[in-house]
Amino acid sequence: MHLPRPLRTLIVDESEAFSACVEAWARDREEIVVVGTARSGDEALAAMPWLRPDLVLADAVLPVVDGFRLTRVLKTSPFAPLVVLATFFASEAAREQALAAGADGFLAKDDFVEGFGLLLRDLVARRAPPASVTRQERSNRPVSRTEPDP
Repeated sequence: MHLPRPLRTLIVDESEAFSACVEAWARDREEIVVVGTARSGDEALAAMPWLRPDLVLADAVLPVVDGFRLTRVLKTSPFAPLVVLATFFASEAAREQALAAGADGFLAKDDFVEGFGLLLRDLVARRAPPASVTRQERSNRPVSRTEPDP
């Protein structure tokens, strides 16, 4: 994957351990550079003007402003970043909720290494997603394994 410059990436997760793992994984990737981390959705929103990320990788389950609400707010910006939501609770309902909120991708945290690599390849290929995405286009996106709802 070749880009004129790496995707400036903000990691939003209340788990310092998960954020550190993502940062370590990203160091070996030429297509992304981590420009910051936030522990909550409201912290991420406060950092957006000065970090100006191209990509936000956020946990779906966050305190105060969850990842779904964070995505909806971010996607109202004329220069909205790509947003990928990740969670340990990767049900089909959560995936649908993420895509309905405007997320460009969704994955299970336990599939992060393989799943995010594939998803990142797709995001890099599209670099600038369309202003609006149809349900059909969403269904063609690569996604990680999700568990069916009971």
